[in-house]
Amino acid sequence: MKFLLPSQTSSSRGIAFLRVVFGGLVLLHGVQKLSAGQPAFEATIAAMGVQKAELMSWLVIWGETGLGALLVFGALTRVAGFLAALMYAGIWFVTESGKPLLSDRPGINAELLILYVAVSLAFAFIGSGAVSLDRKLFAGKPARKSRR
Repeated sequence: MKFLLPSQTSSSRGIAFLRVVFGGLVLLHGVQKLSAGQPAFEATIAAMGVQKAELMSWLVIWGETGLGALLVFGALTRVAGFLAALMYAGIWFVTESGKPLLSDRPGINAELLILYVAVSLAFAFIGSGAVSLDRKLFAGKPARKSRR
């Protein structure tokens, strides 16, 4: 039954797996919007009634692309997680405010946005894990124990 208890190695691998998959999805969202063209995304969000659609479209495109890449590589993960949570919470507020959480449709309104906010916040709290650029760049050498 020992295999049921997580080890530090399996936890680090799990965090890395989730970070790469989630970061990859965020990155693909940005790349897809970028490849379709910023004007197309701007028109989409302008039709939703978003104010300053040109600025907002660029912020979302570069936010998803840049923050997704940072998450994939585990670089500045806590900052990227916090900023991604802010971005997706803002999108949730702008696109879903005034709508009920539950409706006639199966599921919850904006459940994907809620999931993105939650996972982003989780990375802001837990960081990148052992398998990451953050660990390589910022971990430093472990402190030596003093002899007494």
